[in-house]
Amino acid sequence: MTQPRLLVWVGLASGLALAFSAQADPADPSPRHTVIETLRASTAAYKDYMLNCGGCHRFSGEGVARNAVPDFRDSIGLFTQLPAGREYMIRVPGASQSLLGNAELAEVLNWIVATYSPAQLAPDFKPFTASEVGAVRPYRFDNVVVERRKLTDQLEQRGLRPAAYLYGVN
Repeated sequence: MTQPRLLVWVGLASGLALAFSAQADPADPSPRHTVIETLRASTAAYKDYMLNCGGCHRFSGEGVARNAVPDFRDSIGLFTQLPAGREYMIRVPGASQSLLGNAELAEVLNWIVATYSPAQLAPDFKPFTASEVGAVRPYRFDNVVVERRKLTDQLEQRGLRPAAYLYGVN
């Protein structure tokens, strides 16, 4: 096996171990817990994340601060608490311009929030759907930094603090 292939397999194995080690309390029978566990269990979404998102957001979801890639851990779920936050998650360039179809992107977004930020999800969280993704995905942001700052301000007014987003900060 060549070295690059070996590194890919090691990265995928590490990411899989992390994803399954972060599971919530299996004794919790609530419908919310069941939804989160179902979303997290999608191996197709996990693979799509690793191939399309993991390079920048890392297999652990930690992002890369020096490159202004935000951390998903204990943060990304906050955006589901605002309708504009859900749209933002779909419309950011890495998501909206990915080669994933609408259904696959919805599954990846669901996997991301269920894996890295389940405690921060909106109390009435509804999983992303292909139709929701398809409805807003074509509308690109003129300036994603401005949109992220607006959402951060709205969340902070609610006492919620998303991960730092340093893109565009000098």
